[in-house]
Amino acid sequence: MKKIIEKFLITSIFVMIIVSTFLSMINVYSQAENIVKIGWGGTSFDTFNPFTTYAQVSGWATSDVYDTLVRFDKTYTKFIPDLAESWEMNSTHVVFHLVKNATFHDGVPVTAYDVNYSFYLASQPWSRLSPNVEGVEKIDIIDNYTIAFKVKSPIIFMFMAATAVPIVPMHIWEKVSDPSTYPDYPPIGSGPFKVVDYREGQYILLQKNPSFFRRDWIPNVDKIMIVFYSDVTSASNALRAGDIDAVGPYVPVAVVNDLMNDPRFAVFKVRPVLYFYMAFNMYPEGKGNPTLRDPVVRRALAHAVNVSYLAELAWHGYAQPLATVMPTTNIFYDPNLKPYEFNLTLANQLLDQAGYKRGPDGIRVSPNGTPMKYTILVPSNMPELVRVGQQIALWWSQIGVSADVKAMDTGSMASIIWTKVDNKTTLGHDIDIWDWFVTPGDPTILSVFLSNQVIMGTSDSGYVNPEYDSLYQKMLEAKDLDTVKEIAWKMQEMLYRDLPYLPLYQVTAPQAYNKNRITGFDLDWPGGPFGGYDWTVFLKIKIVSPTTSAPATTTTTTGLTTTTSFTATTPVSASATPIISTSATQVATTTTTAAALPGISVETSLIIAIIIIVIIVLGVVIWATTRRGKAS
Repeated sequence: MKKIIEKFLITSIFVMIIVSTFLSMINVYSQAENIVKIGWGGTSFDTFNPFTTYAQVSGWATSDVYDTLVRFDKTYTKFIPDLAESWEMNSTHVVFHLVKNATFHDGVPVTAYDVNYSFYLASQPWSRLSPNVEGVEKIDIIDNYTIAFKVKSPIIFMFMAATAVPIVPMHIWEKVSDPSTYPDYPPIGSGPFKVVDYREGQYILLQKNPSFFRRDWIPNVDKIMIVFYSDVTSASNALRAGDIDAVGPYVPVAVVNDLMNDPRFAVFKVRPVLYFYMAFNMYPEGKGNPTLRDPVVRRALAHAVNVSYLAELAWHGYAQPLATVMPTTNIFYDPNLKPYEFNLTLANQLLDQAGYKRGPDGIRVSPNGTPMKYTILVPSNMPELVRVGQQIALWWSQIGVSADVKAMDTGSMASIIWTKVDNKTTLGHDIDIWDWFVTPGDPTILSVFLSNQVIMGTSDSGYVNPEYDSLYQKMLEAKDLDTVKEIAWKMQEMLYRDLPYLPLYQVTAPQAYNKNRITGFDLDWPGGPFGGYDWTVFLKIKIVSPTTSAPATTTTTTGLTTTTSFTATTPVSASATPIISTSATQVATTTTTAAALPGISVETSLIIAIIIIVIIVLGVVIWATTRRGKAS
């Protein structure tokens, strides 16, 4: 029996050494694999398909998954080589010379054929990028790494198309039966990061691409996890709790002081790319209240909104009233426009003169008997907009207008706004208050108001104006930036007059990060590092210490209550099913962070397995020793 105990103790010590070594290896591995977690509390993620996504977070999360021909620098006036290492321009053509060592994440080289096919996809009527490439007349593939674009305006092409169209692998996309509905998961790009895991409503996990062709763009961290939250308040509370390292696209003003008073965090203002607006459904075929199609009504409603007050109500010094559809950081912003004067007396006079009489309940009625009763839709993940909507409803009640504010998730909002009637897209709402993130370096936001954009799912106003459409085409043909700016100003003045949108305010949004955890990025980008436009942040970000979960002093807080004229060299294949390379699928599977046992981490599962093995081994040793003892 004594020998049995001795063997048991020796075996136990040996096994403990093995287990300790194993646990040390796990700990070393966990520290070596540096991961940054960024919380996002804005518009929900929609799709990895870069041609159909409209969500800001979707574009940001994949900004380093897909490459473009060129990139903007942070001034949004200069271009940086990406897949194109050089280019030449004349009055009608732009010729790009591609790098020869770029490969997609599945190892297939990137060539001019992929560029051509990507622009073909971008040009399709269902693509959100079709307005960006309207100025492209023809594409010629000169060789595998040289491609020429015949364009109406080279400068517009560079600002609106060369920087915007993601280059996707033709060998995958040509086999997709319907690219307009293709989810593109896992997405295969050629960028410095690849998507290795995605859990709907939870997170996206990006992993460094060590074979990226630009060695100076190799990321500093192994992985970036973008964690989704229902709203920015929840994301900010997660930052304070130590669950994440930074918050995007902004932190609500209600928690700014708490973060500023905590020495762990850096809080700063960003240059504005975000603005909020009110859209009136004026679509001739829309299903909203028809009184909104009357320009006098829209003008009266505009005079009954104090945008300066709303900016302060919602953002307490972090917002400025706006009069046009572009923030001041956009190089095509028209500074000559001023917000509509807040004047309830004038608003009442306009409605009186137009024949909108008050009924017995005090609500005005149009000359043909339609009450001025509206529903205002606001996104529930932006709680400050509920208070904005309620304040507007209060002002409007003083001019005989009834407004009911309804908050809902952005998906529900979109399904009401862009509704189907007889299998045709139309607008089904009255009014919505929402936001746009506007790229600082191009005038693409002006395309939202083109007459064909309701069926494209971008126009929530239903603005139809052939004169405006004509100006947009002239802008696409402009040969220099001064002419582009002149036309863009005329278009903004037209929108100011016709009021499909009432711009409310732009936001110099506060952002925050844990300065004890991360560093290395540039705070001077428009929108800040976590606002969706700084494509360099994932590359530059560094970890300054291992992940910690030091609890913050928590206080419950709440937020303030048209197909183009060119054709591609290769047509779309009619293959019935999407093809995703085996290697890409394996990457997405093998890096999944799911636990080996339900509700238990991988490390814990392995430890349990080792303990079970140890018990079995010890049992066998004891049993064998006992049998030998009996035999002797």
